[in-house]
Amino acid sequence: MVDEVFLQNAVRIRRTYLKLSNNMDLYQKKAQRVSDKLDETLARIEEIEKEAKESRNSKTSSNNTEYFLNELMKALQEVDDEGKSLEDLVDPLNKEIEKLALEEQELFRKIKEKHFTLTDEQIIESVKDRLIKENLS
Repeated sequence: MVDEVFLQNAVRIRRTYLKLSNNMDLYQKKAQRVSDKLDETLARIEEIEKEAKESRNSKTSSNNTEYFLNELMKALQEVDDEGKSLEDLVDPLNKEIEKLALEEQELFRKIKEKHFTLTDEQIIESVKDRLIKENLS
């Protein structure tokens, strides 16, 4: 029904998608580590805040204020770094998924253009059958 070249493109898109899906566990583990690090940093910020309040109550020197500000800035920088790390992790994955979605749409459009007598359901069934044949369903 559908030309072989179109079916081969569908197979390639599906393989790429499955490869990305298989790597999701890796991405999820990395994201969890980033999340855990953020939790640790937030706990550290709360501890700095607590120490600063205690220091203020004991009316120690203004050097403590500078110390607490520096510690807070370090912690905030860690939060920023972890956020960037998470963004660097997710952005390429999102871009690849978006690219695959566009390729899929373009492939479907080309199939419809070439095989204008086929219904959407017939096209989908033809591609589905090929993916099953390739053990990619």
